Amino acid sequence: MDTVKELVQFMQPNQRLDLKAVALTHVLGLTGSTEGKSAILSLDEMLMAIFGLTYDENQTVAKDAVLSLINLTAEEEAAVKVFQLAKQLQPAFAIVEVAAKHISDEQSDLADPWSMVLSNLTRVESLVHEILDTLERDDQTLPRLAKAFAQLDYNKKKAKLHYLAPIFCNLTQVPRGRELCCHRKYQLLEKLLPFASFEGSVVRRGGTIGILKNVCFDTVYHDVILNEQSNILVAILQPLCGPEEFSDEDNELLPIELQYLPESKTREEDPDLRKMLLECLLQLCSTRRSREILRSRGVYEILREYHKWEAKVAKDSDCLLACENVVDILIKKEEEIGLDNYKTEVEVPSEQAEKFVQEDAAYVKSLLD
Repeated sequence: MDTVKELVQFMQPNQRLDLKAVALTHVLGLTGSTEGKSAILSLDEMLMAIFGLTYDENQTVAKDAVLSLINLTAEEEAAVKVFQLAKQLQPAFAIVEVAAKHISDEQSDLADPWSMVLSNLTRVESLVHEILDTLERDDQTLPRLAKAFAQLDYNKKKAKLHYLAPIFCNLTQVPRGRELCCHRKYQLLEKLLPFASFEGSVVRRGGTIGILKNVCFDTVYHDVILNEQSNILVAILQPLCGPEEFSDEDNELLPIELQYLPESKTREEDPDLRKMLLECLLQLCSTRRSREILRSRGVYEILREYHKWEAKVAKDSDCLLACENVVDILIKKEEEIGLDNYKTEVEVPSEQAEKFVQEDAAYVKSLLD
């Protein structure tokens, strides 16, 4: 602890560059261990010194300071500590504004590390509303961040900005974030959709799919998602599609973008992301109107082929079960379901529910095999 405290004096803005650089290199190394992080987080003056060096004129020093913040905010309790201390220091150090400014600056060398810091902070649900307050204070901030995400060559210093996807995903943990994402004013969702199938980064792809899942969680947006003019359902289904040929009758059901896909078409390779996509579809099955739309757009036909592939090629049991859960609903007639909204609470004894699940799974699997 005393050794860490001694480093603070060498991490002041007016210190010699070599002393700042060496001290910060040591601190950055400490943030890689649990003990080191605990020592740093227990010293407000050390955190304030790190905050200050993110502004340093020397890019190496500034980058090491931001990298230290990435490590320090990796766990929820520590992220809250960093956020709250930074809030006390405003306006001298407004951590969300600083991060957003770097991310939306086309010439920033620190856009990627700052996006990772903001991704860590937004992962803490209890902080999301305050972060949204900050991002909405200037009505150009969110559009600029969306533009930075949607335009792959946005940053002229070669920053990839893939972590903008987890940032937006984290913001949609709360209803207000989902509303902003779907609001016509920002058109965020439309800008993000193409990246649900982006092969260049699993981080960007996964964050985008996470956004879709969070939005699907709210039945209030199901009409938006399933609107014929919307590409949201296509974005959900496309990663689950393979090169299989459908009959003309089946093809007529499918959205035009998913008809006659090339032989080179591959499915999402990450099982966690496939499961999330299937969970999107399960959420969309919650109301009768949505179920009828899904049936009319060939979702069952797509999942029938997907299930065959998952069972024979990928063989992920969680994905198979997630697929069967959706199909189990889609193959039933509405008279059998007897509920307009599946999210309506229905009291079922746990042992009976278990029996239903096993019987339904066996029945659905027999249909899909």
